[in-house]
Amino acid sequence: MTPSDTPTPAPPAVAAFLRGLRARAWLLARIQAGAEAPARQALAAVERVFASEAGLWPLAEWPGQYWRLLLATPSLRRPEANSIGSPLPGVARLPAQQRAAVLLLVVAGLDEAAAAAALGLPMETCQQAIRASLPLDALGKPDVDVWRSWRAAAGRALAEADRAAEAARAPVTPAGTDVVPPTAPHASPRLLRWLWFGLVMCAVALGASLFLHPKGREALERLRDPIKRETLSAASAPKASFDARDAALHPDRERLAAPSEAGYADHLAMLAWLVDASSDLRAADAVRLPLAPMPVPVIAPDAAVVAGALSRRIRQWEALPPSIRGARRAHWQAWRALDARERVQLRAVAQRFQPMSADARLALQLRFAAQSPDARMGWWLGPRMGRDWPRVGALFAYVDAGERLALLRLLRDASAEEIDALERLAQGTPPEARAGLRRELLVVPRAQRAAWLQARTLR
Repeated sequence: MTPSDTPTPAPPAVAAFLRGLRARAWLLARIQAGAEAPARQALAAVERVFASEAGLWPLAEWPGQYWRLLLATPSLRRPEANSIGSPLPGVARLPAQQRAAVLLLVVAGLDEAAAAAALGLPMETCQQAIRASLPLDALGKPDVDVWRSWRAAAGRALAEADRAAEAARAPVTPAGTDVVPPTAPHASPRLLRWLWFGLVMCAVALGASLFLHPKGREALERLRDPIKRETLSAASAPKASFDARDAALHPDRERLAAPSEAGYADHLAMLAWLVDASSDLRAADAVRLPLAPMPVPVIAPDAAVVAGALSRRIRQWEALPPSIRGARRAHWQAWRALDARERVQLRAVAQRFQPMSADARLALQLRFAAQSPDARMGWWLGPRMGRDWPRVGALFAYVDAGERLALLRLLRDASAEEIDALERLAQGTPPEARAGLRRELLVVPRAQRAAWLQARTLR
């Protein structure tokens, strides 16, 4: 449709359109111009021009043409605006082009494409102007919190702008278009049609303003929300309350409730070594060293749980330094990680170790301490893995937390031939390649693992 083919819209439709945009136009003009007087002049001039030329454009192009005309007025092209008393002082301090681009989005409610068209700029230039208007956050990116604060301030200012726009607006009554109310009983049918059309356009304009205003959009979203909301009844009184002193809620309660098991856990490494060196236990009582007696390790049998016993252990536990509590928690986790068969072995060897003489116990303790630190650390994994750990420890000493349990299961299930192959790989794999080797090993099926290890050692 060409402009000459477009029918001239009825003045009530133009008036309804201008009335729906007046609050937003007044706020935009006030901030862009920096003062009320030039903003009022710009609004009056644009309304007169738009009312006379609205028939040249389709109805869908009215918003874009209106904002284009408003931003083209000379009073709204000032390089700087006065931010004192402005509803959006942060926006008012921006350069003219950035200020107009931001206002079209936060006040006029346009998207970036419509804002670029109203400014007569390419989309990329408009987007760059919007990004340049925002300060940078700590990461060097545009601060979106500032953008949200501008939107919120614009929403609050629109209510006040309604009253100011009514005082600032110019009458939209182009010459020769006055409308006379149809009070006569024989009113013209054409005039009645125009009046009905005007009422319909008023309803359309009011609906459009409802969609543009944030509060109107919020109300529509509530109507469309399928979630049913009901006020809850008053909460009943709680049946019980949390008590931090309750022994049942203590994070270390499992360990503190089993002092005998905790004793085994704290001596797990030495007990695992004793399982492997069990042949020495039979002759240990014959050892007589001229050394002072050493206190027996705390591996006491469980006493009957009586009232207050657990609370007393908790108080003693809380009095320990944090470093000691952390180490003993690690001992307990290592003990619980063993399978039932290994724990049975360790309890049995503890029963054989406890009645030995002090000199015999000390001799065994000195032999255990004479091992290298890496070897002693390996015994915390249990008798089987502690014996093999010095051979494969270089390959598995430092692993990712997510791989630890899978690698422990792999080592516990490994056959003697597989341990021999892992020993050769630990000696021949450089440190930087060990992580990749472990990842490849974990994805190999159990039935194919021995063949894979043999093939890998032959590379």
